[in-house]
Amino acid sequence: MPAAAPAGMPPVSTAARLKPLFEYVGATALTVIGPASGLRYRFDRPGARLAVDPRDRIALEAVPLLRARQDDQRRAAA
Repeated sequence: MPAAAPAGMPPVSTAARLKPLFEYVGATALTVIGPASGLRYRFDRPGARLAVDPRDRIALEAVPLLRARQDDQRRAAA
């Protein structure tokens, strides 16, 4: 059953609340702008991991030095 949504907002599915996790595997640092959300993702060091907006997932998967971490998805802040 979908989670209750605030008044005036449509319910959000469980899948939509999961945030994909990405790890930076480059040598320095990297900043990426999510094309769907407009959010700025700053990977400040090798091995840095960030949870990203699900709408940006496909675009970030195309960035050569980022790796999607399928084994460690995080829930969006409630």
